[in-house]
Amino acid sequence: MTTDPQQMRKGMIMGAIATLIWGGWPVVTELAIEDNLSPYQVVLLRTLVAFPILLPFLFRGKNTIKAWGQVVCLTFLAGAPYSLLVSTSFQYTNATHGGVIIPGTVLLFGLLSSHFILKDRLTRNRLLGGCAIITGLGLLAFGGSSGGDQASLLGDALFFVGGLMWGTYTLMLRIWPTDAILLTARIALVSTFIMGAYYLVTNQPGLEVLPTRTIIFQGLWQGALSGALAVILFSKGVALMGAAKATVINSLIPVISTVLAFFILKEIPNMLEAIGLIFILGGITIALYVRKAKSAFEKS
Repeated sequence: MTTDPQQMRKGMIMGAIATLIWGGWPVVTELAIEDNLSPYQVVLLRTLVAFPILLPFLFRGKNTIKAWGQVVCLTFLAGAPYSLLVSTSFQYTNATHGGVIIPGTVLLFGLLSSHFILKDRLTRNRLLGGCAIITGLGLLAFGGSSGGDQASLLGDALFFVGGLMWGTYTLMLRIWPTDAILLTARIALVSTFIMGAYYLVTNQPGLEVLPTRTIIFQGLWQGALSGALAVILFSKGVALMGAAKATVINSLIPVISTVLAFFILKEIPNMLEAIGLIFILGGITIALYVRKAKSAFEKS
């Protein structure tokens, strides 16, 4: 990791831009669903736009059967199947829930898998943060369905499953370390084939029925920004500022999602949802930021 202050600032700016893009993704996806796009159309736009951008990175690594086998496994955890599941979730609940439940579940899964699988000691802060996240997830789900809206509970459950998928993906990255940009390019390729097969089986409506402005806006955000640019910026940022700072910056994603959902979608949580959000955000802060703040910002 570089110690040049200028390079460090550059890395933090890259990480902050990536985090802002990913924080806005739940809001943009909710807008797509409200605009009557199907989950298939949302993911298809993401795949078709991201893949050409990432194409130059596709064959820079090993082209062994083992390497591509790992890519296929990881695609089902973080590629088109994951995106289809999460995009479907927005049909049942709102962007605020998605923007908080997914990263909260990912962190919770990461704490447990690190302790039980990777034998990474579960510290007091991690335990307290994990308990707060579990409490917050329960309050958020109960608050969303307290008015009789059982669909919200289904959406939250799908977000939770999506968080488990992404958490498993991050765990497998520690077991199968590889270049992030190369992996993303290969996942985009496999996802393209999956989306083609999904179309043949289900005969989903394509993109030709969508307004041009919708294709441009959603294609740019879902594919160019979230699917490609943010990955490249975050990967470069990690190389410049180190993983500790990158993780702290990345923990702001649920905060950004919540704020943007409030101002853009006018999503106002009820009392139980608000308390749940506070517990989840507080749990993330305790488990991640408090534990790493000193090492991230003083030891570099």
